[in-house]
Amino acid sequence: MAGVAGLFGSAWALSAWQKLGISRDLGWSALRATVQLGLMGLVLGWLFRQQSPALLVLFLLFMILAAGRFNRQRGAGIPHAYWIGVASIFAATFLTLGWMLMSGLVTWKGESLVPVGGMVIGNAMNAVSLALNRLRSEVDQREDMLLAMLALGANERQAMRQLYAMVVRSSLIPTIDSLKSVGMIHIPGITAGMILAGMPPLSAVSMQLVVMLMLTAAVSLSVASAVLLAGPQALRFAGRQEAG
Repeated sequence: MAGVAGLFGSAWALSAWQKLGISRDLGWSALRATVQLGLMGLVLGWLFRQQSPALLVLFLLFMILAAGRFNRQRGAGIPHAYWIGVASIFAATFLTLGWMLMSGLVTWKGESLVPVGGMVIGNAMNAVSLALNRLRSEVDQREDMLLAMLALGANERQAMRQLYAMVVRSSLIPTIDSLKSVGMIHIPGITAGMILAGMPPLSAVSMQLVVMLMLTAAVSLSVASAVLLAGPQALRFAGRQEAG
């Protein structure tokens, strides 16, 4: 930890020296991550000892509700961005974990369900944030055209339809690029961790493939849901701005 702290400190010092404007964010983010991970370690230790499926579900629900706060920040200006984020992440998590539980890839034990659920929720949250941010940007740029389509008789979904595919594709670029490059350009964290723990490389990459396909499916579901839910809301907001 001391070595990593020194390495991180060099990045912070470089930012401060070059006045990049991220020194404060780097320091605060590192401190926040340390506290949050420490608290999570304590909570997970207690949670795993309870062996209660109901508590596991409640913990995952809490994570989804917390993820909605980040979506609300990225989707600022879109009405109900918080609940759109929560609903889309919940749908993706429910479908993904439900399928994995039925197929036996995860179990109702905390050591299995919570880490996998956390990966699904975290990746879905990031993708939904990108989608909401891009959707708001596209609506702002095409506001006049969209309002003209409404004036000519198009409904909200017809006016927004051309933006849906564009927003979904752009939001999935990091996930798809990661899936394309895995094993050729980079070794993902799960594979590296398992190999360092002594697992045979073939077993490690097999598990990594399952995880990446799972996350790709979850991210795609969450982004598509978020865009469909947020599209009309973003357009109504644009209309109110124009009226004002």
